[in-house]
Parts: sequence; structure tokens; C-alpha cells
Amino acid sequence: MIAHIAMILAVVTAGGLFLMVTGRRQREQQRTRLDVNRELYQQRKLELVAERDDGLLTMEAFARANDELDKRFVTENSELEQVADRQMGNAVWVPAVVVMVAAVILYFTFGSWQLQRQADDALAALPDLGRKVMSDQSAQTTREELETFALGLRQRLAQTPDDNGMVWQIYARVMTQLGQAEQAVDAFEKALAINPSNQQAQLGYAQLLVNFGEEQYLAQAAQLLVQVLQQDPTQQEALSLLGLIAYQRGDWQQAQTAWQLLQDQIAPADERYAAIQQALDDVEQRLVAADASLTVTVSLAPELQDQVPAGGTLFVYITDPDGSRMPAAAVRQPVANFPITIELSDANAMLPEFVMSGLNRWQVMARISSDEQIEAAPGDLDAEPLVLEAGSATSVQLEISKIVND
Repeated sequence: MIAHIAMILAVVTAGGLFLMVTGRRQREQQRTRLDVNRELYQQRKLELVAERDDGLLTMEAFARANDELDKRFVTENSELEQVADRQMGNAVWVPAVVVMVAAVILYFTFGSWQLQRQADDALAALPDLGRKVMSDQSAQTTREELETFALGLRQRLAQTPDDNGMVWQIYARVMTQLGQAEQAVDAFEKALAINPSNQQAQLGYAQLLVNFGEEQYLAQAAQLLVQVLQQDPTQQEALSLLGLIAYQRGDWQQAQTAWQLLQDQIAPADERYAAIQQALDDVEQRLVAADASLTVTVSLAPELQDQVPAGGTLFVYITDPDGSRMPAAAVRQPVANFPITIELSDANAMLPEFVMSGLNRWQVMARISSDEQIEAAPGDLDAEPLVLEAGSATSVQLEISKIVND
């Protein structure tokens, strides 16, 4: 890299020196022609004076000849200067363009050569780097080594892109480590297109999708893991990830099932056993809490039938009558035909740490909002709140019967 930059600088410097020399030479030639013209002009002036003194020219003829000589001198000098300027411009701009083109050609020629050399070096280092990256020493691998390894893999894939499912899988994992998610996704999909039953590619792709965290990616990851477990029902990484996906989606039962199957394969002395047990205890608590539910039937007073706002939103929720106004459970849905039956549980919590199963008393409320906000606003329609001891009833009824005025 340094060598080809130095060469480009040398070309530019030489071009600059050439332009300086060319410009100086042009200026010297211009001065020479003007000097000759001036000498001829002065000599002719002296000749005219001599002819006048010798009586060969009258005063009137001398004056005319002298004026004509002055005009011719000015015109010829002006023409010489214009010609010199054009020559000077051509002499400067043409070499300048040549120098610039040469510099660009050298840059791309040597730059491409340098990139190709890096690619060749990466391909040559691929076996050694592969052993390091894929072994227990992977934790000691530097980012630069990973990038070189990835470059070598790209060269290998460029040679035989359709016959290297395993190489695509390894490249996808390296791109994941480097934080290049889009390239990793593309590589995993290529690996699975070549070999749809590639278990390691399925697991790696599922892990990447889980990291994205969005529902559409969690669903896709779950499908991949199901395919793995269909091949091997005891695959531990698949069971772990499937339990994590279920937990993130609030499916406590599936999370418990997956993690229990995983724990059954692990000895109690294994450090993973205690971590899995902690996760199972958490899921068990959530399953118990999920059993604490309340069915709420909401009706609308006949006199308010015409007061329901167009596009209104129904909120049914539970708050703590002795504390925060933050709902511990809430359901929101478009207004439909009444009566409407809603089931509230910890699954409807707005915050995971503030749930209805953690309250001593429940205040059950229903509201039709005109602005899609749960807070009361003028024009909203409310039910009379109902307060009861937590868990003392499994169902209640509310009637929306009043208009919020302020």
C-alpha cells in the first residue's frame, strides 16, 4: 500500500516539475520574440528620422510613416501575446490532464493489485485460521483474524458457491461474531438452501433470529428448532433455545416443557443444572400466577347507546385501590356489541414486575375512550369501579353508565 502511494506521489511530483519547466520555457520564448520585434521597431524609427533629415521624406510623409509604424508595432505585439497565451495554456493543461489520468490509473491498478494480494493471503491463511477459530482457542481470536478468516472464506465461496454448504455455515457464524447480521442471514439461508437438514446451520440461524427479539423472527427461529428436534428430540441447544423463545413469548407451559427435557439430560453436578433449575422455578411461579384470573362481563347502559364515540376503544383493567393508578392488567380492544366478556390475568400485565397476582385487592374498571388513551378524558364513558379482595371471585359484571365531564 505504501509503495503504490509513493509511486503515485512520484508521478504527480514529476508532472508538477514538468509543468514548471514547460511554463518557464514558454515564457522565455515569448520574451525572445517580443524583444526581436522591439529591436526592429526601434531600428525602423531611426531609419525614418534619417530619411527625413536627408530630405527623402517630407514632414507630412514622415508623420504618416511614423504613425503607421507605431500602429503596426502595437498590432504585431498583441498578436504575439495572444498566440503565446494559447500555446502556454495548451502546454500546461494537456500535460496536467495526462498527469491526472496517470495518477488515477496507477491508483486503481495498484489498489486492485493490493486488494487481490490481501485476498490471496487470506485464502492461503485459511487452514491455519480455520483450526484456530473452530477450536477451543476461538476465544483468543482477534477481530483482525476473524476478518481475515472471513475474507478467505469469501474467496473459497467465490470459487465454488453452490457446493459449499458447510463453508456458508461457517461464514455465517463468523459474520454473526463480527456483528454483520444481514450477511450472516444471507449466508445461513444459502447454507440451508444447499442442505436443508444442516443441523448446525439451523441452530446458528435460530440463535441469530432469537437475538433480533421481534415476534416474526422468534416464530421463524421456533420453526427451525422444531425441525432440529424432529431429527434429534434430545438436542440440548435446540431445547434451550426453544424454551427461551417460549419464555419471551409468554408461553410458560412450553418453556417449562422444553427446559425440563433439557435438565433431564444433565447431571446435577453440571453447572448448567442449577441455572436451568432457576429458570424452571421462575416459570413455575409465572404458571401459578397465571392461574389468578378474573372474568369481567361489561355491558352498556341503554341511555348511552347513542353516546358511544365513533372509533371508540374499550379498556377493561385492574388497578391497586390502595396504591399506584398504573394498571396491573389491562385489555384494550375496539368497541363492539355489548355485553363483552374479557378475561384478565398476569398475562395482561403492562409491566412484568407489576401484576394483578401481586395485589391484595383489585379495583376493576371499564372505560370507552374516544382518543385511544386509558386515562379519563371529557366525553369518555365509564363504569362504576368495583373493588374486591384479590382472588375472592372468578367473575364480575360492570355496566358503563356515566359520561366523564372533566
